[in-house]
Amino acid sequence: MALLGWVLAVGIALWQTRALWLAPAQSFDWRSLLRQVAPLMLGAAAVQFLFMADTMFVKSYFAEEEVGFYGSAGTLSRALMWFVGPLAAVMFPRIVHSTARSEKSDLMGLVLVGTAILAVMGAVGLSVLGPWIIKLLYNQSWVKVAAGVLPWYAGAMVPLALANVLVNNLLARSDFRPVPALCVLAAAYGFALTRFHDSLAMVLQTLGVFNLLMLGVCAWFTWGVKAPNPKP
Repeated sequence: MALLGWVLAVGIALWQTRALWLAPAQSFDWRSLLRQVAPLMLGAAAVQFLFMADTMFVKSYFAEEEVGFYGSAGTLSRALMWFVGPLAAVMFPRIVHSTARSEKSDLMGLVLVGTAILAVMGAVGLSVLGPWIIKLLYNQSWVKVAAGVLPWYAGAMVPLALANVLVNNLLARSDFRPVPALCVLAAAYGFALTRFHDSLAMVLQTLGVFNLLMLGVCAWFTWGVKAPNPKP
C-alpha cells in the first residue's frame, strides 16, 4: 500500500507538471552551473571531512574497546556542532539574499558571536558533566577513558563550529577564494592522521590543530584580504 501511495503521488505530480516535461528542450549552461556548484560542494565537503574523518581513522588504528571509548566522547562532542550548526544554516540563504540585493548585513557577526558563546559553554559543560552523561548512556567501564578524551574532543569542536560560520558566509557571498586552501587543508589533515595516532588524545590534538588552521584560513579570507565585488 505504501508503494502504491508513492506511485500515485508521483503520478499526480508528473501530470500536474506535464507542461514542463513536454516543453521543447532548450540549451543549458552546464559550465556556469558547475562553476557555482562545485566550489560550494568542495567547501562543504572540507568542513565535513574535518568533522567526521577522525572516527574512520580511529577505527583503523585502535582496538575495538578504544573505539568505543572514542565513539562515546565523539557523539557527545559532535552534538555541539549539531546544536549550533542550524545557526549557520539559517544564515546562509539570508546572506545570499542580502548579497544579491547589494545590501549590507550584520547577520554573520551576530551568528558568529552566538555560535562562539554556545559552543564554548557547551564545551565547558561537556568537560564538567561528560563523565556523568557517559555513565548514564554508555558502559560504566568507558567513563575513565572517555572522560579523559572528552575535553580534547569538545574543545576541538569550538574552532570548527566558528569556521563553519565563516565558510557559510563566504560561500553565500560567492567568495570561493578559500576553497582550494580548505581542500588542501582537509587532505593534509587526512595525511596527518596516518602519522599522528599514537594515542586517542594525539588524534584529537591533531584535529584541534587543523580546526584552528581552518578557522584561521576562513578568518583571513573574511577580514584579512579584500573580497572581490559580488557578481550580479
